[in-house]
Amino acid sequence: MRTLICCLVLGLAACGSSVSNGAVSSATEEASAKDDAGGPAKPRIPTHCAKGKKHHGECVPPPGWVKRLCDDVYPDVALHMFMPGTPWKRLYMLARAEPFNASGGSSLLGDKLERGEEVIALKRRSENEGEIQVSDNNAGYDILRWNGACATIHDGDYAEDRPSHIVQSKVEWRRLSVPLREHLEAQPAIAAAYEARSKSCHGFSMGRVSGDCEANDKLLMQEVVRYIQSSPALPDVTRMP
Repeated sequence: MRTLICCLVLGLAACGSSVSNGAVSSATEEASAKDDAGGPAKPRIPTHCAKGKKHHGECVPPPGWVKRLCDDVYPDVALHMFMPGTPWKRLYMLARAEPFNASGGSSLLGDKLERGEEVIALKRRSENEGEIQVSDNNAGYDILRWNGACATIHDGDYAEDRPSHIVQSKVEWRRLSVPLREHLEAQPAIAAAYEARSKSCHGFSMGRVSGDCEANDKLLMQEVVRYIQSSPALPDVTRMP
């Protein structure tokens, strides 16, 4: 009898232990799932037009994301957005112009918008809109340049038809993230251009460079643009709006 009671007690204890461990395991899995589902979402570059904006080719990113983008300069993001196949509305400058950011965020002053420059439309601005009044006609677009800076252009400053000759704003190598630079340097043509630039620009400070340095710096940027236009698989952006 005593033996039977002991067996029953031990059996119940074992069952209890099994249920308890199972409950803990399930609770842990649920908590883990909640963490995965409920944790902060990783920022991502938009891939679809903002709601209500896809008409007459007017595909622009979500306004909240655009606001954050134009608060600073994001060259890595720009290279991703200018890749072929992205849905964004492209515009092309008709004349040279001084860049400014009517939203009040950062810009790269001194790097002029050039005739034929390719830009991405980010936000349509009405005539009555604008924190900074710069002309009688305020209608136009906030745009993104290849260098990662936002700027504001007005109607009449741009064309929607692709010109025969397209240019890009200068992509500053030093502004790109380390992972992206390492990825680019792994491409033979870019590696060769980077080496030539490093040799010709060695020992020169900003504002005082040789003709060879400027030429090789331009060549490096051309190779970067050519590579981006080949629809490569780029590393994830490490710094997002």
